[in-house]
Amino acid sequence: MRVCLVPLRIEVGNPAENFHRFEQRLAEVGRHRPDLICLPECAFTGYLCTEQDFQEFAEPIPGPTTHAVSLLAKIHRSYICFGMLERASEGVYSSAALMDKEGELILVHRKIHEQPPFVKGTEVKAVDTELGRLSVLLCGDLFDDEAKAMLDDRLDVVIIPMARCFDGKSPDLERWLKEERQAYAEQIKKVGVTGLLVNSLENSGDPEAAFGGAMIVNANGEILAEARHGTDDLLIYDIDR
Repeated sequence: MRVCLVPLRIEVGNPAENFHRFEQRLAEVGRHRPDLICLPECAFTGYLCTEQDFQEFAEPIPGPTTHAVSLLAKIHRSYICFGMLERASEGVYSSAALMDKEGELILVHRKIHEQPPFVKGTEVKAVDTELGRLSVLLCGDLFDDEAKAMLDDRLDVVIIPMARCFDGKSPDLERWLKEERQAYAEQIKKVGVTGLLVNSLENSGDPEAAFGGAMIVNANGEILAEARHGTDDLLIYDIDR
């Protein structure tokens, strides 16, 4: 299974421009013919968390954004997983949608480890595909024991879209190497299944913007491949099943 992790560089609150940038990156990705393309949490809006932001940017699933990504999945004949703000009758979730290569929506994960005004998800689903049995956690879910306990024990891969930043200085390569890099690997080891982590890169000038990068970790907690911290470098890797 060839995976492509895209730590998309975005302008927070500008989904049209960010989606266009993703289309441009796909032109670069296409020659590698990936089976699975993974994007960050809140991939096209940035991680927004006010009621005003929700009114402006949250969408139902299915809805306009999932439809647009569906068309790209069909064109590129690839599974695509991405995070977005999902509007539901009970409130707004930070969610992730997984499309198959026919453009069908096959899985939606609602983030469990989340704070108000978001609504929390309550379950972790899995789906059988030609690529194996897949599931999704969102960012802080990986450090939530309750969420990890809901993972199916027959999984082949767990996809982990992120919108992670550091307080005060982000990106921060020294802090990443000293603290967080290994912490994520250790959580994947606890899960016991290959993890695909991909983080948003917020191009906002904010010292606490999401810091980009991507990483693939196997079931033993070994880091198999990674994209540079603080960049939107693509990470393309062939995973043996």
